[in-house]
Amino acid sequence: MGQPDAVGAENPQDEFAQMLLERLQQGGETRQVSYDAESFTLCRDEDDQTFYLGNAFAEYERASEEDREQVVRVFLSTWFTSQFELPKTLDDAKADVLVTVRDRSYFEVDIPLCSEELALADELIYTEFAECLAIAPVYDMPTSIRSLSADDLAAWDVTLYEVIELAKQNLREMTQQCAQAGELFLFSSGDSHDAARMLLTDVIESLEVSGAPIAMVPNREMMLVTGEGNDEGLQSMVAMSQQALEHERRISSMAFRLSQGTWSPWLPEPDHPLRSAFELLRVQGLMADYERQEELLRKRAEVSGDSTFLSRYSAMQGDDGVVRSYTIWPAAMPALLPKVDYIMFMASDETGMPKHLAAAAKWEEVEQVAGELITPLDCYPVRYRVDGFPDREVLAELGTPDWMGSP
Repeated sequence: MGQPDAVGAENPQDEFAQMLLERLQQGGETRQVSYDAESFTLCRDEDDQTFYLGNAFAEYERASEEDREQVVRVFLSTWFTSQFELPKTLDDAKADVLVTVRDRSYFEVDIPLCSEELALADELIYTEFAECLAIAPVYDMPTSIRSLSADDLAAWDVTLYEVIELAKQNLREMTQQCAQAGELFLFSSGDSHDAARMLLTDVIESLEVSGAPIAMVPNREMMLVTGEGNDEGLQSMVAMSQQALEHERRISSMAFRLSQGTWSPWLPEPDHPLRSAFELLRVQGLMADYERQEELLRKRAEVSGDSTFLSRYSAMQGDDGVVRSYTIWPAAMPALLPKVDYIMFMASDETGMPKHLAAAAKWEEVEQVAGELITPLDCYPVRYRVDGFPDREVLAELGTPDWMGSP
């Protein structure tokens, strides 16, 4: 098995990759395996199968000395079972067909960022869920989970929708009682499918909560559910999610509301005492997504020669406790803006670089007076292309919000 020069002992990640390469060789792997330090991946060259080491490394770092060997064994099992031949028919496979729920940026940013083509491979399939999540089909095995590709579904003559419905049935049969503290319900069964239980809307609607159900899935091992009208449950949900988001199988810092069988992102009303806590979690998650997306877009721009300005997603928490996200709209160049609460309009100097604040306003206000300059792009997290700049009259009309003072 080949071991490229990129593998070294210069940092803990390289050491971890080197150790896995040695264990793979000891386990009988004879094919060429390449390590890419930049993307932190191992690639089996023969079938171009790529394994992302980030989660395994984080779990290894977090584990005690006696538990680290189990982390390595799980990775080795995943490596070798990835070659597992699926049952020929859906009838033979259906008992083990499930789905995984992930942050949508995993498919639209993270995987492309680690690929040579900077794009999602055609065979990988998923569908959007609750606006900022994604559902992907998997085949559940005793020690690992195997992703199902478009070719796998075609071989079984089944659609993604049909697989999801089958997975929901299997999840329902696997779901037993959940833990409860007051009106806070905790789904944490240890089978790695708790986040996917968001799909069991009938089960969640049967829980006795005050108002509409609110859920969070901070990582794949946990789903929290409480009622929109229960402040104690919501406060406990925020506290537990803050800690659970440190998990290496992190999913989302967003809260979701269930209405008529459909989930959508949710925040408490602006005057709610927990509004800032939920908003801070939401903004922290979006900031991380936008940072990785910016890296992906910069790499694509290097290939294409595109010089469009990438405006950054930023945020601040004011003296009033309110968390506000904002970005810059530069005057002298086309730009890609993230979706934020406030847009800062930056006048330019003679070189075209942003010089001083000309105006600032809520996103919705800007859309009303300058919406023709804003074009949404088909990406996640969402960005908007702006090719022009509002004139002086529009900027004067927008002004600046009271909490900012005068430009």
